[in-house]
Amino acid sequence: MAEHWAKIAGVLVVLLALLVAVWFYRRLALCIHRSERRLQELLESAPFAIAVTSRATGRFLFANRRAGELLALDPADCRNRSVPYLNREADRRMLMAALERDGRILDRELELVAFDGRRFPVLGSIVPAEYAGEPALIGAFQDVSHLKAAELQVRASESRLRALFQTVPDGIVVLHADGTILQASESCAPLLGLSDLASQLGRPVLEFVAEADRPLAREMLRRVAGDQPRETIAYRITRADGSTLWIEPRGVQIVDPVTGHPLILLVLRNITQRREAQEQLAAHAAQLQESIARIAHLQNAILRVCAWTKQVNVDGEWIPIDHYLAKHLGIKVSHGISEKGLEMLGAPPEKTSPAPPEDAAGNGNHP
Repeated sequence: MAEHWAKIAGVLVVLLALLVAVWFYRRLALCIHRSERRLQELLESAPFAIAVTSRATGRFLFANRRAGELLALDPADCRNRSVPYLNREADRRMLMAALERDGRILDRELELVAFDGRRFPVLGSIVPAEYAGEPALIGAFQDVSHLKAAELQVRASESRLRALFQTVPDGIVVLHADGTILQASESCAPLLGLSDLASQLGRPVLEFVAEADRPLAREMLRRVAGDQPRETIAYRITRADGSTLWIEPRGVQIVDPVTGHPLILLVLRNITQRREAQEQLAAHAAQLQESIARIAHLQNAILRVCAWTKQVNVDGEWIPIDHYLAKHLGIKVSHGISEKGLEMLGAPPEKTSPAPPEDAAGNGNHP
């Protein structure tokens, strides 16, 4: 009898163990299902494209809404699609080799072709995981087309600036906001009398300005940095040999496209020859003004003339009339004697040659 009850107890224990195992398995399956659902909800709500693919076949197991929009992928048909790498299987083999070697892929630039034919670059990261009970890969990727376009624009701007630096005869200098030199064109070397421009980078640009003109240059830089209206004011720079040049600076504020920091672009034009010409012109104008004043004096003043010595009194000094006329009026006078003078001296008058007869046309006949 006891043995019979022992068998019944054993059966009950086995049944109870099975019930507990089934309950535990169901709880575990429910927890796994809830975890997968929470994971799927988390992936679905991510602000970037996320996709889960089979590690064995490369086909999609899951793609969130952003991945579907980016790849033109129908969520209902995603399990029949593979990741659309540009080079298809070759790109997949390269990525799988990198995963085997490194265990994960972070911030790798890839080329994808959406299912509507659009080709675009992405920046992606891939890690191995398990999804729905099978080995999988979880990839997060972001379309960087706009970043690539901005990069191309930056490169184009750099190329144009480099061309200007190499061809424009004027000196071009790029300054930090504090006035230190960031970049200088090769044309600045002869302007400053330097052979090595690289060693001058980082120096304050005001160190090259003549000390007397530094307040003007400092005020000009302040106005450029503040994007304020400004006049073009020339000032002098000191060359390596101690000589000075007059330059006409023009400045504009620019923004570094990479860092977003404000910069100052200066174009320096050598106007030394023009300045010297202007000074000479001013000196000639002063001389002309003095001559005009002297002519006015001649017109209005009464000069004392000595008829005996043919001299005039100018500012208390007696000078020959011909010297006076040559100096102040530019008139050159040669000495001679008139017919009246010859008559007074009793000398015969000078004979003048008769005019040549005219022909029928009225033109003189010349030998």
